[in-house]
Amino acid sequence: MNFIRLVLSLLLLVSAHAGAQDAKLSQNYRFCEAGYSSCDTSLLSVPQLEQVRQAALARNFRYCDSGYSSCDMTMLTERQRAQVQASSLARNFRYCDSGYSSCDQSILTPSQQVQVNESHRKRNFRNCDSGYSGCDLTLLTQPQRDQVTVSALSRNFKNCSSGYSGCDASLLTAEQRRQAEVSHRTRNFRNCNGGYSSCDTGLLTDTQRAAVEESAVRRNAYNCQKGYSNCIHTVRSSEALSSARSAGQTGTTNAYGSGVQQPYERSESSTARPKAPTSAFISSVSERPVLLAPSAPACAENGSCYGDISSTTLRPKTTHVSGYTRRDGTYVRGHYRSK
Repeated sequence: MNFIRLVLSLLLLVSAHAGAQDAKLSQNYRFCEAGYSSCDTSLLSVPQLEQVRQAALARNFRYCDSGYSSCDMTMLTERQRAQVQASSLARNFRYCDSGYSSCDQSILTPSQQVQVNESHRKRNFRNCDSGYSGCDLTLLTQPQRDQVTVSALSRNFKNCSSGYSGCDASLLTAEQRRQAEVSHRTRNFRNCNGGYSSCDTGLLTDTQRAAVEESAVRRNAYNCQKGYSNCIHTVRSSEALSSARSAGQTGTTNAYGSGVQQPYERSESSTARPKAPTSAFISSVSERPVLLAPSAPACAENGSCYGDISSTTLRPKTTHVSGYTRRDGTYVRGHYRSK
């Protein structure tokens, strides 16, 4: 019985070794057929060597036909050489027609040269019409020059209206200059209302200046309440901070989180409501909107506070948005927005 077991064990070992050897030979053949450097040709049979050679010839032909640098022209047949030459000429024509630097115009046919020149003129017109540096004005027709001039003036107006550095105010019409000035004052009001350093207070109207000052007080009170280093202790900010602290004890809130009634609020017993100022940036209405006491914090993470005037909608910010993380991982701080 022991002898039988020993024989079976030896047979299993021999079978496993033969299987491993076959797997190694099969893998080596695949590597050789694919042209891998790990190929060992000494392990191939004669039929396998022939198949590997045919695979190498086919692979070299594909490389030559595609214009790859690894092409070996000496391995091609005459028929393959002719096809490779035709593919090279067609490829060069595509390069020339697309304006690539690898184009060789000396091998183009007359009809191909005509088409390439036409494609070049069309590309040049698009470059000129878009204001790109690759524009050659000498290749344009008179109608194309007129269109390019109109496009350039339109781009310049957009630059001036958006406050971009590429603006040339001398090219604007009187109406365009007026619109650009209005856009500039609107942007300036948003910058001032947001506390940005690019604010020019000299361009603000009295109504805008009052709204900007109110927003600044709210931001400063929030900074002081949070203990931020950019807190400036003034009378108004101290009052707002004290009111916010006392609100936590009394349980009453207002636009600052305090119990003191703000200009936007209206008590139940009040019969007279404050008038809303009118300007080019605030709608002409007879009354200020009534803001209810916020249930959220008086000021949000980004420094905006309940009741701030939105520079976009020009309405008070009364809706609190909690901080959240976008899909790309960007965190958006909590803020107030208008309805």
